[in-house]
Amino acid sequence: MSKFTNYISKTRFLVYGFFVFQFLSLLGRAWPGLGGIVFWLLICLVAGLTVYRLEYGLLFLLFEFLAGHEGHCFSGGGVSLRLALFLVVMAIWLGRKISKSDFKNFRFQKIISLPSTPLSFTFLVFLLIVLFSLARGSWQNNYFLARGDFINYAYLFLIFPLSEVIGKTFFQKKGQQIIEAGVIGVSFLTIIVLFLFASNLVSVHDQFYWWWRQTVFGKATLAGNNFFRIVSSAHLLILPLFLVFLSFLIKPQTRKKKFIFLAFLSSLVLVINFSRAYFLGIFFGLLFLLAGVRFKKWLLFALLVVFVLVFEFGLINFFINQSANVGYFKERIKSIATPEEELSAQTRLNILPSLVKKIKTNPFFGEGLGSTVSYMNPLTQKKDLTSHVDWGYLEIWLENGFLGLGIYVFLLFLVLFQGRKLFLRVQQNSFFQRFLVGLSAGLIALMVATLTGPYLFHALGVFYLVSVIVIYNYYEKKFSS
Repeated sequence: MSKFTNYISKTRFLVYGFFVFQFLSLLGRAWPGLGGIVFWLLICLVAGLTVYRLEYGLLFLLFEFLAGHEGHCFSGGGVSLRLALFLVVMAIWLGRKISKSDFKNFRFQKIISLPSTPLSFTFLVFLLIVLFSLARGSWQNNYFLARGDFINYAYLFLIFPLSEVIGKTFFQKKGQQIIEAGVIGVSFLTIIVLFLFASNLVSVHDQFYWWWRQTVFGKATLAGNNFFRIVSSAHLLILPLFLVFLSFLIKPQTRKKKFIFLAFLSSLVLVINFSRAYFLGIFFGLLFLLAGVRFKKWLLFALLVVFVLVFEFGLINFFINQSANVGYFKERIKSIATPEEELSAQTRLNILPSLVKKIKTNPFFGEGLGSTVSYMNPLTQKKDLTSHVDWGYLEIWLENGFLGLGIYVFLLFLVLFQGRKLFLRVQQNSFFQRFLVGLSAGLIALMVATLTGPYLFHALGVFYLVSVIVIYNYYEKKFSS
């Protein structure tokens, strides 16, 4: 048995678990009682396992981040499975820390488990700003909107339990398997959903459609010639992971069949999603992959990646309708330069003046979480109110003020700086060096995509950032000892 065949054999059970999760969620849409039963069974199971070993709870939460899309595949009592799992894991972790604390010699540093570095200090300052914005938003704005915004930021607190388990071999090995199985699962699910809509096996307003729209919170948008843009929140994690896989592939020393396979599947997802923000992120992420690589070799590799993405788009469309769908491709690319000709881009442009005006009313401390902006809806030509402004950094400014935005951007660059320091300390062309480059390239991609989207303050974007910080802190500590 080859290494790749052995890899597929080991991973397949987690992939099966991914699709069982989706199937039960779909059944739960038809029979809500079933969804509630699954929710409570999973909560009880994870709670028991987390009490036994903290790693189990964090590993299942990692699985849910990849399999749970927006986090609402199951719910109970109005609480999503993702949020419930997070609260269970954090409560058990905190309970353990408090029970083991010696209050006569109490030190806050022992509770938070973070190294005393500028990065850790900046992270904690940003957490305090978010809590302050939550208080302001709950008082001045809509409480439920403020709470909804805070839930995404709340996953920043995962840095504390993750910092305790990241060095354990069991967690590293199983975490890697879950991530790879999640990429395979998300990729095949995206392809299947595209096939179902393109072949008319499912249609708008049937049971599957409403599961995808209202439970998964995904999108299936007809883009011409029977090609559907399939969008899921889980794709947000596929973007940085795609660049991690590419980082391994650019060097022959770290090139493996499994990374070729995972990169290929990830690229298909990004092509089917066809997000302009994601493609812009890929472009800048590819630039970051230049680290440790000769320019000529990098240029050939980058051109190959672009060629494969374009080829996959044409191939998918030929398979669906015997047409390359060049018109839609040109339309999406053209709308970057002339956004007024495309509805979603026009909506974003219409929001911008009101957004800037509202930022000016309280530029330093912001309006608090849950802030809304009025704009002219280009479809109805009427005034609408929205809390989703689709201007990533400006939305952070609106809610957390220039202070919050400045601290967050500073935090991001501190993370990249720490990654650069680690890169210079490890063996050239090693597996770990390419891993570091890939993680930073993925973060760069999300930073660029956040120019026009909420990616770095979405739950999954926050989780990716926290994971990178934890990994960098762990290896910084390991190399320093």
